[in-house]
Amino acid sequence: MRRKPASLPGTSSPFALLPPPRLNVKRLLEAHKAWLAQHPEGARAILTAVALNSAPLEGALLQKAILRGCSLLEANLAGADLSQAVLIRCDLRQASLAGVDLSGAELKSTALDLCLMSASNLTEARIQNCTFRHAILREARLLEAAVQGCNFTGAILQGASFHYASLTNSIFSDAEMERALFYHLQAVACYFLAARLDEANFSFSHLQACDFRGARLLRARFYRADLGLSCFAGANLDESDFREARLRGADFCRASLENARFHDADLMAADFRGANLRGARGLTAAQLARARTDLNTTLPNGKRGTYLKGSGAERPAPARPS
Repeated sequence: MRRKPASLPGTSSPFALLPPPRLNVKRLLEAHKAWLAQHPEGARAILTAVALNSAPLEGALLQKAILRGCSLLEANLAGADLSQAVLIRCDLRQASLAGVDLSGAELKSTALDLCLMSASNLTEARIQNCTFRHAILREARLLEAAVQGCNFTGAILQGASFHYASLTNSIFSDAEMERALFYHLQAVACYFLAARLDEANFSFSHLQACDFRGARLLRARFYRADLGLSCFAGANLDESDFREARLRGADFCRASLENARFHDADLMAADFRGANLRGARGLTAAQLARARTDLNTTLPNGKRGTYLKGSGAERPAPARPS
């Protein structure tokens, strides 16, 4: 009679489930480096469902690596090269990614909440359905990046660069984005609710149906920007620059626009009901006649009420004493 193999204590199966072999990170990185150099003994780093939480990855060369479902919680990837890498459904929450190179990388459904990503490079990255909640991205570079369906709620993006980037259906509410640069940005249906964007530069940008309700945009620049159908209700836009901007159908209800500049701006159907336009410069009678005002609008001359053509209310009041 054939004897059954003895069961190990605590198992219902007669066969022991052995733990997976431990990943040799040093050997993995050496093989990947050889693969990048096209050496025959090299092997591309392709990892699936691997835990790298405490792996020594600072400054690691992982260019063009593929990571699927990997856990890198609190991992140290500072200064690592992940350019052109693919990260799908990975968990990098609270990881250190300061100065990391993710240029040309593809990130999908990856969690980067609370990450330290100051001075990181995401130029030309394709970022889809990722979360960056409360992440620190000071001076990060997202030039020509394509960002879709991402959540940056509460993120710190002071001085970040978004030149020629594309943002779609993404959330930047409560984010700190002072002095961020958005030259030639293309943004559709993005949320900047209560974001802090003092001195941000949106010159030449196209913002379609974006929501800036309650945001702070002191001295922000929208030179030649197209803000069609975007909402700035209740926002603080004092001293902002809207010269030659296209503001058709934009909502500025109850917004503060003291001393803002509107030279040659298109205000067709722009809504300034309840807005504060005291001291606003560059407005003409023709511009204000095309916009919507009401009894609660503070006009450039400091008086409240609906704008009446020929009233001279488009002339700015003297600046308030400091």
